[in-house]
Amino acid sequence: MLRIFSTLLFAFGLTSLIEASPFKLPPHQKEQWPNGLSVFLMPQSEVPLLHVSIGLQGGASWDENQLSGLASYTGEALLLGTRLHKKADLEASLDFRGASFGTNARPDFLNIDLSMAAKDAPTLIPLLGEILLTPTFPEGELIKLKERTVSDLKKKRESPNLLADQFFNKLIFGTHSYAQATDGTAISISRITRQNVVAYYQKAFQPQLAAISVVGDFEPEAMKKLLQATFGGWQKGSQAVESVPTPAVNAGAARVFLVDKRDATETTFRIGGQGVPRNTADWIPLQVINTILGGRFTSLLNEELRVKTGLTYGAKSRFDPFKMSGTFAISSFTANDNSFKALDLALETYRRFLKQGIDQSTLDSAKAYVKGQYPPRFETLDSLAQVLLDQWAYQLPDDVIDRFESEVDALTQTRANDLIRQYFPADRLDILLIGKAASLRSGVQKYGRIIQLDLEKAEDAKLPL
Repeated sequence: MLRIFSTLLFAFGLTSLIEASPFKLPPHQKEQWPNGLSVFLMPQSEVPLLHVSIGLQGGASWDENQLSGLASYTGEALLLGTRLHKKADLEASLDFRGASFGTNARPDFLNIDLSMAAKDAPTLIPLLGEILLTPTFPEGELIKLKERTVSDLKKKRESPNLLADQFFNKLIFGTHSYAQATDGTAISISRITRQNVVAYYQKAFQPQLAAISVVGDFEPEAMKKLLQATFGGWQKGSQAVESVPTPAVNAGAARVFLVDKRDATETTFRIGGQGVPRNTADWIPLQVINTILGGRFTSLLNEELRVKTGLTYGAKSRFDPFKMSGTFAISSFTANDNSFKALDLALETYRRFLKQGIDQSTLDSAKAYVKGQYPPRFETLDSLAQVLLDQWAYQLPDDVIDRFESEVDALTQTRANDLIRQYFPADRLDILLIGKAASLRSGVQKYGRIIQLDLEKAEDAKLPL
């Protein structure tokens, strides 16, 4: 849940990369050690900074039943103390050097990140190894962390947009592990014991399940020696990467998940269904096509729902990918009185998009847009470190970044319209609504079978397909 990165941009240092055409991922090294640990090194000497990202297979998909958020909670608990240092000492060491440490549980893997000044690597990388390899999970600190986490999750209930994706995943994936809240809920976190944390740690924190990416100002051979001294003794375990089953698809009638927030003045909604895994061969052209529908300010959805009618401050669509599946969702929010106008217009716009497809001039505009937006996505050290981890976690081709622009250029109007028919869900569109159920229930019956729950009950409910 907690993820803190350095916000320093070093665009001036990467100017040559950004201006280059086509954009290429900077040179990097990769190797796998005898203990199974995957290591990625990408020197970037433009600024004297360093970012280390560690990925651990499993992530939130390994959360135990009724214990959603266990991976996230375990990740945060790493900083509560080690065999050599207490929590306050660890935090003081990081703060003194201006470093930032954070963890983030994703559906398929757990991220651990450390940003620092390059000169502090000889001190902080061994400290990172200590935090990763020798946590003690002191009971007293775990209780305090639990209290803070539960309090934060309760506050989250006041912001429906922060919960909407979580509830939409619940609707789309039913009882599958992808339906679980990656950060957990107030109830699930309150159930977690120290024994649960230790069990998750022992299962997931093994080198054959892990990868480390280091990006920044360093000399490769010196960095290899430092990493080897820190992580070379990490003993290989017996845990295999568990294959997450492919989620079932709703084969019945369309459903409406109506989450009742009695004091809501707005209705937050998602419309869609299952999407695609991250490693789908058509991922890049799908990003171009979705840009037209709802991926930029001038998209079809935003033009209709915001610019022309003023029903909302914004409307978007996106594919959210996981390892074995994903979601496709149209998202927006609107005032209570405009709920059905906005829903109907979003559906009308989407169905027109499915029926009419896209013309050549619109496709050309979208291709130019995504190519222009692409290089800036890699202006920070943490973004470069993350793309290396993503390639590892999702088993992406080594050239997935390098061939982005050529795949965009190769997308034709005919193929784009074929992909719309192939990947964008058209039948049985499921709908999530978070709002005042009393004023919504009668009007949403036309959209599908209604599942209604109070907001607090919805957080931990399982919705069979």
